[in-house]
Amino acid sequence: MVNSKRLLLFIGWVNVVAALLLFQAFCGLMAICMGFVLKKDYQAPTHGLVLIVVGILSTVIGWLLNHFYM
Repeated sequence: MVNSKRLLLFIGWVNVVAALLLFQAFCGLMAICMGFVLKKDYQAPTHGLVLIVVGILSTVIGWLLNHFYM
């Protein structure tokens, strides 16, 4: 269970970074979903909430960067 929690955290943070640069909608949604799963199924409310909030922020910032600088 600890290894799968770490794997979800790793995949979630990779999606947060990818949402800034690559596929904003898909990667941002994946980060939000990973945060939701961590919060509900793995009893990690702090990690889950942080991943949800940062996933939303990275998606919005990624869209803005893509709109203004690409």
